[in-house]
Amino acid sequence: MTEDVRALLADAYACYRDSRRASALLREALDHLDEPLRVGITGAAGTGKSTLAAALSDWPSRALRNLELVDDPSPTKLTDASIRLLRHLDPDEVATLRPTATSTFARQTAVDTVLVLARSDETGAGRIDALLTAKQLARRAWREDPLCSGFQGVIAVAAQLAYGARAFTNDEFELLAAFAAVPREELERHLLSVDSFIDPAFPGPVSAETRRSLVARFGLFGVKLALTLIRTGCDTRPKLSTELVRRSGLGELRDTIAGCFAARADALRARTAVICLETVLQAEPRPHSDRLVARVERFSVTAHDFRELRLIADIRGGRTALSGEPAEEATQLLGAQGTAPEERLGLETGTDPGEVYEAGLDAVLRWRHEAERSDRPPAERAAAHVVVRSVEGLLTQFTA
Repeated sequence: MTEDVRALLADAYACYRDSRRASALLREALDHLDEPLRVGITGAAGTGKSTLAAALSDWPSRALRNLELVDDPSPTKLTDASIRLLRHLDPDEVATLRPTATSTFARQTAVDTVLVLARSDETGAGRIDALLTAKQLARRAWREDPLCSGFQGVIAVAAQLAYGARAFTNDEFELLAAFAAVPREELERHLLSVDSFIDPAFPGPVSAETRRSLVARFGLFGVKLALTLIRTGCDTRPKLSTELVRRSGLGELRDTIAGCFAARADALRARTAVICLETVLQAEPRPHSDRLVARVERFSVTAHDFRELRLIADIRGGRTALSGEPAEEATQLLGAQGTAPEERLGLETGTDPGEVYEAGLDAVLRWRHEAERSDRPPAERAAAHVVVRSVEGLLTQFTA
């Protein structure tokens, strides 16, 4: 895919060499094909963009190592994918985040955005079950709200908690452990608000400034959750850190970024390049630019990665008839757990190529049967056809 797009852009660059603006944009798009995937983190002021970016950048993950996370990118900076933050799942607010692409190709391949409910610890006035409630709301919105259907996921994340837990110090753990040792009835009224937490009457010798620093790092919800977890068995800093990160939702977001963005880096960079070319073609039509338009249309038709990503999102969002084991197998074959043949087929890395081929052949025969069943709804058969195309592409790697 990348080489086809590179050739397309090179021809376009030759056509627009006399236009300073067009040639600069095409040159930038060409160069970006060899650069790291660029993921923008966007949202209104106060949604925690910088905090979330810091939490993700501190994550020791191979999948995210080759990404460039851009905090609030400028409109002129090329980005390949987007993490869009909002405070609440209010319909008016969600509506403002819907893709507004003017490019035909961009609309047809709109698989580049994850929506994040970024301050989910504030849900339900910061009760101890706030994160669980926020995650349920996010999943329901993705499955039931048409406004959320265009995103690769709707994920609840407590960004402040995630960042604090990732950079947890031994001193902070000892401080929280000391608070957890205070009888609950003595401590409870000091956990109702930030003001009560830093009140001079707080039990124990810890200064108000130290308590202020702690709540600034974790948020009041994070402090309350940490105390509960310490009392129920997270009695070391590594245990508490791991559990706080898990509950923060950062892991789910990381996995979504890895599966939907990092694993499709070549396709998403190619998409960015083609959108740049469409922008040029629309702004500065040329006598023979219709040939370039036709090549863009052919690319759109043959770019299977985008159909895979769209179907993965539809299956996970409950917008297809597939469910249960067939849905799980379909998303795996589509590349949701990784795009290598073994990952698509659920096999161990290093499996004998003959076994991989046989497993792929078995899968393609089963899904062809599903695609051809006349008793299935057309939409379900269409989904099965996409899965078949994915597995057929996998098999070509062993027969070329």
